[in-house]
Amino acid sequence: MLKDIVITEHPVCACVPRDFPLTLRCRAQGSSSLYYQWFLHSETFCKEIPGANQPDLHIVAQQTQLYICRVNDQHHHIAFSHWVKVKVLKDINKDFVPHGWEGDPIFIMNPNPVHLTSQQPVQLQCCAIGIPAPKYQWYQNGQCLPHRRGRKMQIKAVKPKDCGSYLCCATNSKGERWSEPVELTRGHCPSRQDIYFAAGKVALIIGNNCYLNHPNLLAPVVDVCELSILLKKLGFFVISLVDLTHSEMLTAVNKFLQFLDKGVYGLFYYAGHGYERSGRNYMVPVDAPQPYRPENCISVQNILQKMQERRTALNVVLLDTCRKWYNADCGLSKVNPLKPFGNTVYGYATCENAEAYEVQDGNSSSGIFMTYLKKHILEEKKVTHMLEDVLEDIGRDPLITGKQVMEIKHTLTESRALTDRICSLQSERLNRKTLDKENELPKQILLFPCGVEVELSFQSVFSNIIHVFARLIQTPSYMTDIKTILYRSSDLAELSIPNNCRLGHEDSLLAMGSKEEAADCKLRLPGLQKCQNDIFIKLDLHCTNMGTGVRLQESLEHKIPKPWVARLFSQKDACLLDRNNAAGSSDSGTAVRLQSNTDSHKRLGHAGGKSLGAPSQSSIEPEENDEGDIFAA
Repeated sequence: MLKDIVITEHPVCACVPRDFPLTLRCRAQGSSSLYYQWFLHSETFCKEIPGANQPDLHIVAQQTQLYICRVNDQHHHIAFSHWVKVKVLKDINKDFVPHGWEGDPIFIMNPNPVHLTSQQPVQLQCCAIGIPAPKYQWYQNGQCLPHRRGRKMQIKAVKPKDCGSYLCCATNSKGERWSEPVELTRGHCPSRQDIYFAAGKVALIIGNNCYLNHPNLLAPVVDVCELSILLKKLGFFVISLVDLTHSEMLTAVNKFLQFLDKGVYGLFYYAGHGYERSGRNYMVPVDAPQPYRPENCISVQNILQKMQERRTALNVVLLDTCRKWYNADCGLSKVNPLKPFGNTVYGYATCENAEAYEVQDGNSSSGIFMTYLKKHILEEKKVTHMLEDVLEDIGRDPLITGKQVMEIKHTLTESRALTDRICSLQSERLNRKTLDKENELPKQILLFPCGVEVELSFQSVFSNIIHVFARLIQTPSYMTDIKTILYRSSDLAELSIPNNCRLGHEDSLLAMGSKEEAADCKLRLPGLQKCQNDIFIKLDLHCTNMGTGVRLQESLEHKIPKPWVARLFSQKDACLLDRNNAAGSSDSGTAVRLQSNTDSHKRLGHAGGKSLGAPSQSSIEPEENDEGDIFAA
């Protein structure tokens, strides 16, 4: 039994606008009935608040005050809560607070840029409201300044090393917010106005290769694989997905939007069948019917509008798809204007009313756009300047002269680059290393009753495809002619690939590295976003006992936990709105290949439906309908 009173919940400090209604809470435990009394600090003494004898103290913040709660029982035991300060910002009205605010930090004052002509003192300051009152941490050029933890930061004499970009992070138990970055410069200190930082980097890249009712493509799966690797080098958390249905594309976009926040760099890339109509671009999911209707396609502009609403610092949309529209008589679709935020970059693989081509060279295939994008994407320069280099390289390619010219549109007012560094104290949900670790599967050792040991390892290049590798690591001396077969327990048709069988080029990408060389067999697990439960795979072992000549067969089952992407796509977590979408074209963009005059081994394919020079024809006039708000904000 408790003899003393124990405070189990102390009130918390707060920083709020004037006239904001606030509740201070105190909770305690004791051996008998407890009595509460609240006090406030008035000048040099504590003043009892009349009638404030409940665990909760409801106040309307008028001025900055200190509060404390006393708890006592009938046995004269007494305990006091912590002192808490309710700071009231008199110049800020309570109407400044958004409806439904739960106490997460909101900056009401950002630091101002400073330019000095000599070694002078300077003070940078900011202020944020929050419940609990936010704590502050300053950063210079993306690096944490450990001893700068107040809302004001003073430098007694600014030296050249102090010049640079500064920003502050305000945090409490409800969340974190970043101030606007500002520049501190001196007369002889080089300007750092072209140095920017990201609060995080998130990319959604989709490649649709295998269509149910339309010609398959070759390049998208390869291009998505290569772009995924490059973006990870730039610090992006990458969600890379191939062969998505209409509902899966909507879910993927919704989840992508939820990762975006103020100061984050967002990048969206799509490769597959598509078209453009009246300045609006559409993507064709793999389950689109033939001919497809308006509701079967997805508007890229809708995605960009939702990206802007997340207050991102940079939005990049890269479309490696055709922009051809084959029915000039069809009515125009409504285009909603984007907000003038000055942070948007469009990179089109081809110009308006033209096809986008892919190059086939032997067994490999790659889009023209990606062929040159991967040469420049790691360059440390403004993203629009980097894309201009890609445009110039495409223009010099003799294979597509007069057929494909890249186009760039942007409203980017700042010199932001994909190579910009990430602030070191970013939100945990945007920590790429943490998120990547969630998607890793550790190696497993399986021991058969006959004494054979097999190592299972896993490799994922796409978020929704995993390769499983089986490798013999120990075999009894009396066993010979050992073979292993991997397959999915619930789907015997998805058999493993013997090591001497040739993989397709996209499978080779997935299996690249030392694992493929050392593996005795492999199993490809595609479409992981569809999984509802854990995955069970089986490993069959066939071997011969040299002593008896008997052929043995043994089987073991292994459980793979429900993949991260499946949890992301689960209906329980999905935030899909109505399915109304943009009008779609009836022409899917059939892939055709043309023999190049310059290289007999390289061939061009495009998503135009006809060979170059042939007149275009329309097979159906799509219906027109208004666009709905299909993505979660």
